[in-house]
Amino acid sequence: MKKTPKPKPLTMSFAGGLIKHLGLQMYSGPVPAIAELIANAWDAMATNVKVSLPFNRPLKKNDEIIVEDDGHGMTYEECDEKYLVVGRDRRKQEGNLSQVYKSIRRRKLMSRKGIGKLAGFGIATKVEVRTVKNGKITHFLMDFDAMTSGDKYIRNYEPKLLSTNGKSTSEKPGTRITLKKLKVSKVIDKQSFALSMARRFVILSDPSFSVSLNGNKIKKDELPFQFRYPTKKGRWNTEKIPGAGTIKWWVGFTERPIPDDDARGIVIFARGKLAQAPWFFDMSGGTFGQHGMQYMTGEVQAEFLDVTDGDDLIATPRNSVLWEETKSATTLKEWGLLKVKELLRTWAEERVKEKRQRPEIKKYLAYGDRLPQREKQIFHSYIEKITSIPQIDKDEEILDELAKFGYNALTNAHFLDVIRQINSASASDVQKMVDILSEWDIIEAITAAQQVKGRVEIINKFEEMIKKGVPEKPDMQDYMMKHPWLLNPIWVPLKHEKALDTILEKQFKVKKTKTKDSRQRLDFFCLAATYQWEVVDLKRPGKKVGRAELEQIQRYVLFLREHAKKTTHADTKVDHIAGILVYSDIEDGLGTTIEALEGLRIHVLTWDDLLRRTKSLHEEFLQTIKSAVPVDDPRIKALEEKPISSTKKTTRKKKKR
Repeated sequence: MKKTPKPKPLTMSFAGGLIKHLGLQMYSGPVPAIAELIANAWDAMATNVKVSLPFNRPLKKNDEIIVEDDGHGMTYEECDEKYLVVGRDRRKQEGNLSQVYKSIRRRKLMSRKGIGKLAGFGIATKVEVRTVKNGKITHFLMDFDAMTSGDKYIRNYEPKLLSTNGKSTSEKPGTRITLKKLKVSKVIDKQSFALSMARRFVILSDPSFSVSLNGNKIKKDELPFQFRYPTKKGRWNTEKIPGAGTIKWWVGFTERPIPDDDARGIVIFARGKLAQAPWFFDMSGGTFGQHGMQYMTGEVQAEFLDVTDGDDLIATPRNSVLWEETKSATTLKEWGLLKVKELLRTWAEERVKEKRQRPEIKKYLAYGDRLPQREKQIFHSYIEKITSIPQIDKDEEILDELAKFGYNALTNAHFLDVIRQINSASASDVQKMVDILSEWDIIEAITAAQQVKGRVEIINKFEEMIKKGVPEKPDMQDYMMKHPWLLNPIWVPLKHEKALDTILEKQFKVKKTKTKDSRQRLDFFCLAATYQWEVVDLKRPGKKVGRAELEQIQRYVLFLREHAKKTTHADTKVDHIAGILVYSDIEDGLGTTIEALEGLRIHVLTWDDLLRRTKSLHEEFLQTIKSAVPVDDPRIKALEEKPISSTKKTTRKKKKR
């Protein structure tokens, strides 16, 4: 009788694509890939981890990234039976804690899924492992291309043993991972890398564990906060969440929006390592939410998310929690959403209180207390409203201007009279409402005309200073700093910015000169406002301007443009940086140069041209305003008593003499 042949044993194989999914796709990017290698060093009981990589420049073909630790290392057998086994559950085989090593307290193991050794393939095609234990070197190279190409299925992969493998050494235990043939296309920014890495670990605050980046220790530090909960830096709130477990948390709000995405939001940690990338517990905005989240950052430690004998609630890439998997995760998410909403409300209230303490706001509140009771209530409600607007930061001058505007409006009898008429008018009396609103428009026009009339006196004084040839330092500089709209009427919000003066002074080693007020002054000054910088260079009458002076202001403006690119972020970007040079005499043959400077938004003009332009613009503005008011209105007639130009009067006086 013929025997039935024994069937061939079934064999499970892994496809090369598995390595791509577990390495290349799950750990794409330098931060997540290197973070996994740092976590392995923690599990190896390392006290020091040294990370070396090229920053702030395009990567070259021969560039390498090295992660070296002083942990317990691995023997050849441990590499073969443990390290090189993909998917090995270390905690199930060895327990919840790391092995005893040196005099360090045993640590909770971070590794669980057994795929961290593939992290290097997220950014490199070759991973070299050199590890020392018991005086022996184990040294081999893993090649991504060899692991993923060739046959459809790869049952076994044999790393290449390198020359020092098996040799005896007097070196101390430790492991060095070298990533070669890098696949990183973008330039790696050092500051962003360090910040992102610090956000991935709580263990960087552990005194027994240190990670250095090109020789500089990565510190687990906090941003400067305007408000923090709990208040003291480095402190955590401990809270028990029914149905989930005990957590620790802190949240902070910065004074300005946080520009870096990795720095915004709340990170969830388990076992000292990131379990959920920064987020807001699915908060979708609301009254203060959309704006307040730009200022918000924080951390939560939730150890119950990664319990060895419990459900694995952390997604394979270690960057998100499986929030709907268990009640404990769902409960934590619900707690977080309520906490974020609560803190955003608190943040808004605290900002209002702080804004109300500004000297200018307090001053107008004191003025408001002297108003009649009704107007007083209106003004306090108005202040409450403007200070609660999230977009107005506490040091913004616009807040002071709004307070001033509100007070002046309430103390203007004409405006109050119109308000009373509107209150008393019937909604059905359409014609009366039209008449009232027309009167409102006239009052607004007259008020604007009065402001322009006030500027007339300043313009006349300016003209007088030009004719007398007063020194540009300090007289003209001080006058222009006080009234920047004389240079350009749209520059009203600008103010003198000494910090920009200092930057240019240091960069170009500009020497100050002594003026008649015995102060040391620069030949230029800078004006600034939100998103705008201006360099102003005033040349005194009698001084002839040449090519050197024109090239000098060009260098100032172009340098500030480069400086702004490096020091400002997207939401604070200064997108208008220009210059103006005012002179009375200039060398011949510079017309083409001046035209080129105009193309760079650097204006070169004479004192007379500047005066003529300023007077002309204000005359046109005043005529436009007057056209909106009936010609026989006595209030507008009163404004015509004094002409905008004092030139004719001056001429007549000269003739009488």
